[in-house]
Formats: sequence, structure tokens, C-alpha cells
Amino acid sequence: MEVKETYSDEARIQLNFFSFMVIAVWVCFGVGIAFAIAFNFVVTTTVVDESAANTMFWFSSLMYGFLGFLFSLIGSALIYPIYKFWCDRMRGQRVKGKFALVRREL
Repeated sequence: MEVKETYSDEARIQLNFFSFMVIAVWVCFGVGIAFAIAFNFVVTTTVVDESAANTMFWFSSLMYGFLGFLFSLIGSALIYPIYKFWCDRMRGQRVKGKFALVRREL
């Protein structure tokens, strides 16, 4: 099988729901971490007792990280129809970077 690649630095793409959600999972993971860090600053600065601050740190890290991930994931799934509509009207989403169109020939 021969693989031929054509390179470009600009492309128009439209992701299907599965591909859109694969990317969204990584973004949502980052949002979850950001939520956990941000809320840790809030919780640890308001708690006076040192032992309670440690317990609250772990609880808020897990809780707010999970909630940030979950709500971002739900939001991504809900926004997909708008993304699809926009891409249909604009003939895809214009992106820049390094792209290779891979063609596999038998």
C-alpha cells in the first residue's frame, strides 16, 4: 500500500460529533483542572483552620475539577448543533497550521 501526502498550511474542516467530542474532552479536562486550581485559591484563603484547609483542598480539587469537566462536556455536546449549522453555512471551519491530506492507494 502506497501512502501519498499533500501538504498545506490552511484548510477548511467540519468535524463530526465524535471527533468534535474527542477534542472537547481534552479541552474540558483543562477546564476541570483550571476550575480546581481557581476554587482552591478561594477555599484555602477563606478557611482559617490549617487542618480544615488541607481537607477542603482535596475535596474542592476533586469536586470542582469534576464539575468543571462535566459541565464543559455537557456544554460541548449542546453547542455541537450550532457548530454544525455554522460550518454548513460557511463550507467548513477555516483553520491554519500544518496539515497533510493522506491518500492511501492499494
